[in-house]
Amino acid sequence: MVSSKSSYKRRQGSGGKSNRRDEETRGKPDDTSDSCTTISLTIYIFRGQPDVYYNRHVLIYFTSPDKPNFHETVHTQRDDDKSPWRVDQIHNRTDWFMSVTYLTHVNAGTVQVWSGQEMVPVNIVAATPVEGRESDGDWNCQKFVLEGLQALVYHGFQTQEWYDFVEGELADQLIDGAVA
Repeated sequence: MVSSKSSYKRRQGSGGKSNRRDEETRGKPDDTSDSCTTISLTIYIFRGQPDVYYNRHVLIYFTSPDKPNFHETVHTQRDDDKSPWRVDQIHNRTDWFMSVTYLTHVNAGTVQVWSGQEMVPVNIVAATPVEGRESDGDWNCQKFVLEGLQALVYHGFQTQEWYDFVEGELADQLIDGAVA
């Protein structure tokens, strides 16, 4: 099973002591840090019209067991097949499972951030480029979320093994019960 902990480890300065300045500038604490916050990631999946795996809408929802009022949603959408994609961020609690089109969700584990830096992983995912993607007929909100998760790996918040596991879980859930 894939660990839900961040893969980032403390940087060591001279003499083997932790270099806290490097950690603060990177924004990613060690898993054992006393001043870190856990951010939980959940990918919600909704039925599309028609109900096929490539026409399902997904979004990523960030919460924190350490900060009960922390609720952030990031997703991309567009008005029609020719419209440009746009990133949408929602800054409050939403009960996504109550939506009439809700299908399922994937628990995508957690990442660790310094306290006060809770928006860093949210902003990394939200920064996934969407400009010009309307010309790529294969690109969609599913790929947006996956590229955002890959960016979290790139920035050291998680491992490639974690990404591969979450990508597989998402693929399984997208296809499960869909009309081909």
